Amino acid sequence: MTSTPVVSDAASQTLDVGNSTSSIRATTRHVIHPEGPFSLDLARTAVMRWAPVSRFARDTDRPFTLAAIADDDLRPVAFALTQDAVDGPVTVEITGSGDPDRARQQCARIVSLDHSAVGLDAVATRDPAVGELLDRHHGRRPTLFPSPYEAAAWAVISPRIGKTQAAALTRRIAADHGETLTVAGESVTTFPTPGTLLGLDEIPGLPLEKVRRLHGVAHAALDGELDVARLQALGPDGARAALRRIRGIGEFWSSGIWLRACGVVDEWPDEPLATAALARIHGRDPHDYDDPATLAAATAPLAPFRMWVAFLLRMSGE
Repeated sequence: MTSTPVVSDAASQTLDVGNSTSSIRATTRHVIHPEGPFSLDLARTAVMRWAPVSRFARDTDRPFTLAAIADDDLRPVAFALTQDAVDGPVTVEITGSGDPDRARQQCARIVSLDHSAVGLDAVATRDPAVGELLDRHHGRRPTLFPSPYEAAAWAVISPRIGKTQAAALTRRIAADHGETLTVAGESVTTFPTPGTLLGLDEIPGLPLEKVRRLHGVAHAALDGELDVARLQALGPDGARAALRRIRGIGEFWSSGIWLRACGVVDEWPDEPLATAALARIHGRDPHDYDDPATLAAATAPLAPFRMWVAFLLRMSGE
């Protein structure tokens, strides 16, 4: 991916004191030039519809703002994204205390601007049914969890309570224990840092076991076990195995964190709804793709964008 970070001459700095340490927050501006189709408006609508990050949804006439626990210093970072036209440059304003370039990379990963999409034309040629899907969703790329740490926290919070309740609970935890940053004139609140999470002995609405599991997630983040570069280096099997060693993370969510927080592009997920949707657009019975060899043959033409296509199928089905 080609990207040109441009730090504004008027970069602002504010002193931030939190978690008994001091850090300087700087605001910087960058420009990311998408390679291939990209629509920021479609990224925004995906966030509005996705429970884990729905709290970031804003009116379309305002900057698209997101917040995260930063990859590098595990402190709050906020992003404001704007795009004047589909496929055009994306301007990103960042407020945080870590390395601005690392923050830009993290922001790019969240909206899948960290990869070129030029090869999607070849996928459309090889699979015309998927090509029609790509035409209808021109510029839509996957939206990801802000970080593996926050994906793991959602994996602990959400089971057995439903997405709506989990989203409301996550929103309240962020409001009560996260930090509010200002970026592009907008206020946005982060999830609690690992250090803050470890200081919570109880969280209203969560059983004690889930609180303990959140502490396990926080320890894993502080120990570097949820570092995105580390997980990427481990690869699909190694990353999943490492994630399963965290208390409360099982088979399902080890895949969920890997696929929806680490910038995976070319892996077909073990996701029945996406597989059934692929079968339908191919005019086949979904049970046809219960056979691994048949599914592998059906998804092979989608490489190297199998995960992206699965995301589009899920979005179109919903």
